[in-house]
Amino acid sequence: MTVKELCAVLDLATKSLAAVTTELRVEMKDVPKAADLLILRNLCMTMEGVNSDDAVLNEAISETLDLKRELLKDVTAPRVLPVDSLWDPQGPEEYPEKLAEVRAKETENGDAHALRQIVLAGLKGIASFAMDAYQIGYEDEGIDPFLQRVLQRTLKFTLSVGLLFNLSMEVGGFGYRAMGLLDNARIERYGSPKITNIELGVRSHPGILVCGTDLRALECLLDQAKGSGVDVYTHDDLMSAHCYPNLIGIDHFAGNYGGSMATQEQDFASFNGPIVITGGALRAPADSYKDRIYTTGVAGFSGVPHLAADKDGVTDFSAVIEQAKTCAPPAELRRGEVVTGFGHEQLYSMGEMLTGAIEDNSIAKLVTILGADGTEESRSYLTRLVEQLPKNATVLAAGPAKFRFNDQYLGTLRGMPRTMDIGAVSDTYSFCMAALKLQADLGKYDINGVPISYVISLGDEPALTAMLTLIYIGAKNLVLLPDYPDFMTDGIINVFEKNFNLRLAKTPEEDVEAFFAKKPVSADGPLDPNMLIVDILEKYPDAAQVLMNCGMSCVTCGAALYESLAEACMVHGLDPEDVKEVLDHELGLVED
Repeated sequence: MTVKELCAVLDLATKSLAAVTTELRVEMKDVPKAADLLILRNLCMTMEGVNSDDAVLNEAISETLDLKRELLKDVTAPRVLPVDSLWDPQGPEEYPEKLAEVRAKETENGDAHALRQIVLAGLKGIASFAMDAYQIGYEDEGIDPFLQRVLQRTLKFTLSVGLLFNLSMEVGGFGYRAMGLLDNARIERYGSPKITNIELGVRSHPGILVCGTDLRALECLLDQAKGSGVDVYTHDDLMSAHCYPNLIGIDHFAGNYGGSMATQEQDFASFNGPIVITGGALRAPADSYKDRIYTTGVAGFSGVPHLAADKDGVTDFSAVIEQAKTCAPPAELRRGEVVTGFGHEQLYSMGEMLTGAIEDNSIAKLVTILGADGTEESRSYLTRLVEQLPKNATVLAAGPAKFRFNDQYLGTLRGMPRTMDIGAVSDTYSFCMAALKLQADLGKYDINGVPISYVISLGDEPALTAMLTLIYIGAKNLVLLPDYPDFMTDGIINVFEKNFNLRLAKTPEEDVEAFFAKKPVSADGPLDPNMLIVDILEKYPDAAQVLMNCGMSCVTCGAALYESLAEACMVHGLDPEDVKEVLDHELGLVED
């Protein structure tokens, strides 16, 4: 079987185990911590390109099925379990037939299949955030039951598109929760991120390059490499490690080398020293550097040495350090510096400057670019997009997508840099926190009152989780780059377009123009708060969704026939002027 097929079988085994653990919780029985950790690990291992080791995947499948068989003995009512969770193969020769059977069920309804895959990808993103937090000693007892409950539901192939859509919204909420957990874990252990200048050049010593998201593995390596004469560099999303106070100032902690995992072939070949993969999509290593690749944690590749952590979470990097000593220093790819560390605490401290600049239109738009560094088409799009932005636009970035433009100097605006690197994809949480505070500081009813446009690259599962999290906090006007997953159907993209104003990217020039375009103002003028709800809905059908978003369920009840907008707001404990302002702007009755 191919690696992709083995990952699909492991996904099925993991869902089956989750169905059993969920039923055990329903029956008020204990679920062993080992099961929770196994499910977390499996979800991370089957993310795109993270683990391509056939032997490891086969072993994980067997381990998962064995644990499911053991726990199934404690289930009082196995008849309530999804039928596919009871699959009990006697060997790998039975995998292909079952995989074909499940695929036929999954793909019977294309839109339902798309949402099921969106949910699964979102869960994998949550698992990756939770696993990184767990590595440094933090966990949230509510995340495991949620992951397992939703995994179990994805085995029910009769679920409607509506129910699956609601599940995807739940995933966004738990994405926010998992990213918050990881944010707190990192701050507690490494300090609150600070604005930091990061070296892009190289030093004269041999080096070790660390890729992925695992700060605990990086911490272990830095500790063990002390005094060895070997420098440690970061790559991809680990660039954000340089802004944590407890890691700043370590002599042998050099800068960031190369770009993202999308450019790994060039970066790894030029680095000359060992490369440690803690996550991310590792492609088949070229012969020129395959003997310098090591994996840790959930990452793996056939024929590449894997370094496992001990019971205390410590990984032994002595072999990596010894090999590094025999290697030439890295070849220079870039030089200069970039700035990172615009986490929520830093953005909070800039609150008055930001709100002042938005209020006087010095900042007309905050263009937020999130996600993975995708295909060549997406990469060139982002470079050109940033080049096209007018001088009253500020860019906020989280994730490897920033490597397409983070070496462009856009200057400053009202004393603030026009490009602010928030950090890794998981630091979308910092953006959410800062955006919600801006909403409050500006006195806006919802987050869309803040002039923010979103550009998202869905090149991996954490990026999809980040998108669902943005939707969870109420964000609309999302622009999706063309490298979105191929399981997303036109029908589902239309659903997201209708509900959240999500649209596909056009050209950078067209999209920049759209970001700054003013809505045409209706000749009707602002709403009269004394209008009856029923009259508002008859004249402006789109008002129904706006009112529902404001928490006014009266649009679906008989009260809409005789209550005015002002009266309905008072019933729901809302300020009529606040709701009127939202309606006026959303319906295009006043200028933005």
